[in-house]
Amino acid sequence: MQMKAEIVEMGTETYQGKRGQVKMHVLTLLDRSEGVRLKNTVDFILTEEQAGKFPTQENGKLSGKPIEVGINEIRAGFGNRLRVSGSIVAFKL
Repeated sequence: MQMKAEIVEMGTETYQGKRGQVKMHVLTLLDRSEGVRLKNTVDFILTEEQAGKFPTQENGKLSGKPIEVGINEIRAGFGNRLRVSGSIVAFKL
């Protein structure tokens, strides 16, 4: 499934896992697809490779940028927020 979206925020989440501290990079996305859209924002979990392509210190500059993602996994996250993962199809800084 592909989704055209707008970046609302980029952040990191950490928690204590079985093997120590776990750090996840998260993009909060607002659906901008044509036609029927998701009502709420979704959290897109970035892999380490994907996170390396985004400037972490310039979060304000990412806000409002369009992105297209390919989603291959949907699950419930913390606080029943929708969490998705997959690949980044198109993005321009």
